[in-house]
Amino acid sequence: MKREYLNKFLNNEIIQFILYSPLIDYHQWSLLKFIKDNAKKIKRGEKIIDIGAGELKYKKYFKHCDYKSQDLGVGDSNWDFSQIDIKSSAYEIPEKDASFDYVLCTQVLEHLEFPEKAFAEFGRLLKIGGKLILTAPLGFGEHQIPYDFFRYTKNGLKSLGNRSNFKLVYIKPHGGIFINLEYILWKSKDIILPFKNIRFMKFLYFLIFFPLKILLGAIFIMLDQFDRKKTYTLNYNCIYEKII
Repeated sequence: MKREYLNKFLNNEIIQFILYSPLIDYHQWSLLKFIKDNAKKIKRGEKIIDIGAGELKYKKYFKHCDYKSQDLGVGDSNWDFSQIDIKSSAYEIPEKDASFDYVLCTQVLEHLEFPEKAFAEFGRLLKIGGKLILTAPLGFGEHQIPYDFFRYTKNGLKSLGNRSNFKLVYIKPHGGIFINLEYILWKSKDIILPFKNIRFMKFLYFLIFFPLKILLGAIFIMLDQFDRKKTYTLNYNCIYEKII
């Protein structure tokens, strides 16, 4: 029950506005904006499958769609997978060929040992002209061990799509080297500070360092404007189109 109340608290629009602002968490802000913007473009009643949906973090943005969720049910040990529609491997999802207009796959690809098999399954599920909305990391540390296998460059993401009859029609980084540096600096506190595994202490540290986090966020966002290439980005937002 505590987990359920925590999820409701974190999913509150006001709390998300605070926590997922570019000054507090540029990555989560970029990710959420990408999902919400694309959800608005989907027509009412169109079919979408959320692959690796976890705790259905984005389901509420697709209320106007025919939405289905899929997950294998592994990952963070404290996650609640009870609301998942389809519990299966990402490589073999029990749905008919060409039965979806959209596939959503956010922060999942790094956890798949065989990404090409996953792309083949995305292609099988999508109608011709259907869209794959995908996000994947480049600059993150290992997580959800042992289910963490790869990091993805821009060309790597393009190549994966090409080999599975997808055209990469949009790709955008989550900032550049300075956004990445600010993220690493903030994460370093989890290594240095004591009692970091106690939930209360995590919350206390967040309150103490909150003003510094905002200041650093503003400074590093301004510095990041000097990085034009963005080759040290944290993450990529991608949209693919099935062409065959």
